Amino acid sequence: MSKFWHSLSPFLIAALCAFCLTSCIGINASGKIDTKGAGTLSIEYQISKDFAQLGALESTPQLPLPLSREDIERGLRGMHGVTLKSYSQGARGDNFLVSLTLAFESPSDLVKYLDPSGKLAQYRQENGRSHLRLSFGDVVQPLDPQMQAEIAEKLKPYRFTFSLEAPQAAPEISVNQGDFFHVSSSGRKTSLECSMTDIITSAQAAEIDISWQ
Repeated sequence: MSKFWHSLSPFLIAALCAFCLTSCIGINASGKIDTKGAGTLSIEYQISKDFAQLGALESTPQLPLPLSREDIERGLRGMHGVTLKSYSQGARGDNFLVSLTLAFESPSDLVKYLDPSGKLAQYRQENGRSHLRLSFGDVVQPLDPQMQAEIAEKLKPYRFTFSLEAPQAAPEISVNQGDFFHVSSSGRKTSLECSMTDIITSAQAAEIDISWQ
């Protein structure tokens, strides 16, 4: 498993599915890219207090997401062009919050951190446009109706959101095998959103295609 999928993994359905079967998590991610291709990726996790103790996030054995500053910095060692810009922990209602921002020198540096194997994250440039593809995984195991109902109830308050701001115009985003995503654009930013229930109970792993100039 790559350093990003292991430490941040908002896009890795396999780890996310295993996690959500026993807990609740919401993910809000946003990226911004400048004219030179450098930018930031900010992520906020909402984690049910019933599952995790904030002071024990790093050592909780059931939690497949290393969310402490130490573990995130450890995952960045040896990576070129990607650094941890900010990190914080807090609480909101019944949830612990973990927020972090990564700075990257180029989309290709970020993608190498996301997935060095190139299977779940890919970047290319073609005809003056940048293209980024993110996959939620390879194969989704089918869930029986009772399990789907239990997951839907647990994850009802939790959502997945992602937005990207490009230097010239709002990026174009299309989703394969994910009709449940809502896509909207405003100014130079495009956003997509869905419930965590839809991601986890989908019969097929979704793929997100993003392009910008």
